[in-house]
Amino acid sequence: MDDGLGNLSLFTRRVLIAVGLVALVAILLYFAGQLIDVLLLVFAGILVAVSIDGVSQLVARYLPLSRFWTLSLAFVLILLLSVVLGFVIGPPMKEQLPQLIQQLPEALQELAVTLLELPGIEAALKEVEEPGQLINPLLEQFTALFTSTFGAIASFFLILLIGFYLVLSPSMYLGNMLLLFPPARRGRWREVLAIQGRALRLWLLSRLISMLFVGISISIGLYFMDVPMAGALGLIAGLLTFIPYLGPILGMIPTVLIAFLTSPELALYAIILYFIVETLESNVVMPIAAKGVVRLPPAYTVIVQLAGAAVAGLAGVILATPLAVVAVVAIQMLYIEDVLGDKVDVLGK
Repeated sequence: MDDGLGNLSLFTRRVLIAVGLVALVAILLYFAGQLIDVLLLVFAGILVAVSIDGVSQLVARYLPLSRFWTLSLAFVLILLLSVVLGFVIGPPMKEQLPQLIQQLPEALQELAVTLLELPGIEAALKEVEEPGQLINPLLEQFTALFTSTFGAIASFFLILLIGFYLVLSPSMYLGNMLLLFPPARRGRWREVLAIQGRALRLWLLSRLISMLFVGISISIGLYFMDVPMAGALGLIAGLLTFIPYLGPILGMIPTVLIAFLTSPELALYAIILYFIVETLESNVVMPIAAKGVVRLPPAYTVIVQLAGAAVAGLAGVILATPLAVVAVVAIQMLYIEDVLGDKVDVLGK
């Protein structure tokens, strides 16, 4: 009788523990969903810290200095580079970007009107009383998207602040995080976090190379094609290249719209230019200039980006790929190697 009650009590405790764990996970997921924007902001700060730490490690490779001095030199180099870029591209961007923002809605409306004049389009849209009923909502959505893209600059300084504090004392934050795991597993988790940091640095290097090549190539190509605001369009193309695969497509849209205001033929030439630049970037520049950098398979990357868009909108698209890099390293080391016992080429290792 006592054994039966003991077994029942043990079963009850296990059920309560399982229910409690499920409830805890549900609560954590709920709060994670509510704080998704904050969590993405923190991860963006981690990317900034990883970038600064990468520059610091590069300095340490050539100069036998302490962590304090390599980090200080890294800050100075980044600041000098920012100032130089500001003096070089600042004045033309100050003139071209406002003009670009003003002309993009006009270009989109012009393209929509032209498409409505194509044979068969009018018949297909005969239930629409006025073209404006189709054009105006599309125009409003495009303008809102473009505005929100540049509105993200409002979070820029907060991201820098988070990255600055993280890179100043990474061991403190890393040590506090490791306290969440059992002592016997902390060494393995420390190794995983180190490889994740290395994989992120290599991924950021690949993005930097792509951004520079695409931005400069597009600017030069558009300039010789006499496309207005070539510098601003090239800057947008370069910045959006940070988002693999989807970014170049998004970067091409403003260029095609502005070129279309001049002539449809110029818009076609702009599309060809983008195709040539992206082909060279993928098949020539990256294999030569960035051996060993981290690149995820295209289909996997696009799926992750679409999932990020569904969960967190534009910020989810931007940060989906580096988040996927972190997840892949964790799965490879903690599941495939530790649980399954298989050997795998860990990303970034």
